[in-house]
Amino acid sequence: MNKILEFMKRHYKLIALVVILAGIFVAFRQQQIANDKETAIATGIKRVIDYAHYSPAKIDDQFSEKVFKQFLEDLDPSKRYLLQADIDTLSRFKDQIDDEWQTGRLDFYKKAYKIIQQRQEESKAYINDILDKGFDFTKDEVLDIDYKKIPPAKTKKELKERWRKYLKFNTLARVYDKIKEQEQKQKKDSTFKPKSRQELEAEALKATKKTIKTYLEMIDDMEESDYFAMYMNAIAMQNDPHTNYFSPQGKERFDTSMSGSFEGIGARLQKEGDYVKIVEIIAGGPAWKDGKLKVGDIIQKVGQGDEEPVDIMGMRLSKVVKLIKGPKGTVVKLIVKRVDGSIETIPIVRDKVELEETFAKSLLIDKNSQSFGYIYLPKFYINFNKQNQRSAATDIKKELEKLKAKNVSGIVLDLRNNGGGSLSTVIDIAGYFINKGPVVQVRDKKNDVDVLNDRDKNVIYNGKVVVLINELSASASEILAAALQDYNRAIIIGGKSYGKGTVQNLIELNRVQGDQYGDLGALKWTTKKFYRINGGSTQRKGVTPDIMLPDSYMFLDIREENEPTSLPWDKINQADYETYDIPNKINIVETEQARIDTTQLFKHIKEKARWIADNKKDTKIYLNIDKYIADLKRADSITKQFDSLTKFESDLNVKSLPEDLLAKANDTVFKSKRDKWIKAIKKDPYIYEAVKVLMKENQSK
Repeated sequence: MNKILEFMKRHYKLIALVVILAGIFVAFRQQQIANDKETAIATGIKRVIDYAHYSPAKIDDQFSEKVFKQFLEDLDPSKRYLLQADIDTLSRFKDQIDDEWQTGRLDFYKKAYKIIQQRQEESKAYINDILDKGFDFTKDEVLDIDYKKIPPAKTKKELKERWRKYLKFNTLARVYDKIKEQEQKQKKDSTFKPKSRQELEAEALKATKKTIKTYLEMIDDMEESDYFAMYMNAIAMQNDPHTNYFSPQGKERFDTSMSGSFEGIGARLQKEGDYVKIVEIIAGGPAWKDGKLKVGDIIQKVGQGDEEPVDIMGMRLSKVVKLIKGPKGTVVKLIVKRVDGSIETIPIVRDKVELEETFAKSLLIDKNSQSFGYIYLPKFYINFNKQNQRSAATDIKKELEKLKAKNVSGIVLDLRNNGGGSLSTVIDIAGYFINKGPVVQVRDKKNDVDVLNDRDKNVIYNGKVVVLINELSASASEILAAALQDYNRAIIIGGKSYGKGTVQNLIELNRVQGDQYGDLGALKWTTKKFYRINGGSTQRKGVTPDIMLPDSYMFLDIREENEPTSLPWDKINQADYETYDIPNKINIVETEQARIDTTQLFKHIKEKARWIADNKKDTKIYLNIDKYIADLKRADSITKQFDSLTKFESDLNVKSLPEDLLAKANDTVFKSKRDKWIKAIKKDPYIYEAVKVLMKENQSK
């Protein structure tokens, strides 16, 4: 019986998913089978949310109005497509979307999609006409970019005028950049002959035309499934900000982002006219190892093995990507046009491609005869389909073991900008720093609480730890930071974290609706809330650091608490756990906080943060070139006050671990990226402060 209970606790997610699926099928077994793919997706999403969401939204007229408003904002965020007449036509659905959702109808979506397609097509004529005529940069006029407060245009003439101002601003910004570039060249070279304002304006207009052409191609590249996914998300996110629908392509991107790997050739692509251009070769991937494919190559045809290559002229980018990706060990044949105009056929054997920027990595930092470890973890990654492969937990363990072997005097764990990821990896990583015990508590919609424990008594690292967080550290990052804070196992420094205290599951909708309509995509939905082991919640409130460091985002509304559909904060009972001892912690925290509060650098950072927040409120842009330049110069004079922030460079001696350099001895791309990263670390005042806190701890033995 104990073994059964142990299995159930370790595999609670799998068991919960089986129960959810069974419940969905039983509860809805009498429901009529959907008559098309979109209805199948919509009814599948509704089934999961109704049956299994932690706190499903009430489906009423208020829900309907919110979906109506959200979808139209998503369709036309800058209000350059839809007319007031279009809104009026659609307004009859404002209180009917809830009824449609209950019955599986999609009348509102289909009508809105038809209208936006028509308006997008009409906009091409406006844009081309405007760009052909050019702009008068001496004319006094203003562009207001606070689109939320601007009403929809009443006429097509008004729509065209909005496009004109937008395109004029784009071109004006380029003119200014070219003027600045010339001024810098003149300072460096007295013989440099500057171009006239008219010549610069002509160059800027040409660049705008090219950019807008790419933009219009991107709009054309969107399929109806992209718009439908947008509509499903306008509905799904009424339940909470983290309940999202993924189209089949979106699900593939999500899997790649979570695992940090995919199978293909290892190249990033971009639409270039009717064809596709190589814009980056991913280091370590098949194309990089082969060495024949180059940045700038234009792909004209794609073939599978010995099959006849397919001409991709005019093909959507997503379809080209699908042709090039494929199982490890298979061959894809690319017919490319080189920069010099030559045509070449390049066969590449597909393989696993790992996105190194996704993975944990470490450095050694020396200061005052002491050596410290630094670990950067960008996300809590895992391959849900192949869980025996590398994950955040396995990689962090390796980095800790390497640093421990160097006898470091403490470790900085950097979770800044880490938006979260796999819950299971958090529990494993927390366990590397504690003997055993609870890491996080989760509560389901029935108010049942499950305490998730680290059961491994082995401690990978028992030395001093400082954890860096900021406003964009969310979810799994907050679980780890909160656990180490509650155990008193680490000192947390930085900015207050994001405040996401909810747990999501992912389900492929074919498991709910069957396979008769092909791939239906997937739904990520909120199933639980998580709580600290002290009983508190990070939901909306985040993790408050022991030592607060100001940063540029501190006054911006970018946290969970600013999301209109975020779930409320609450708390539960404390779990049973024993804390560790950090000698003289209270004194360390108080003295370091007092020192930081009076540090000129951080005073400047706080002032800059206030300026950024205030400047965000100024939404008007001058379209007269003299006034535009004067306004930018005024802003430049203010930002120059913060020049000291960019000039900061610490006296830390930062270096790669010898084994990392040895493993990548012949990898010039790795060396270049690593050198840039080390320079960035030396210029990072937050890492410098983290090291100083560790040094303070070492003085308090």
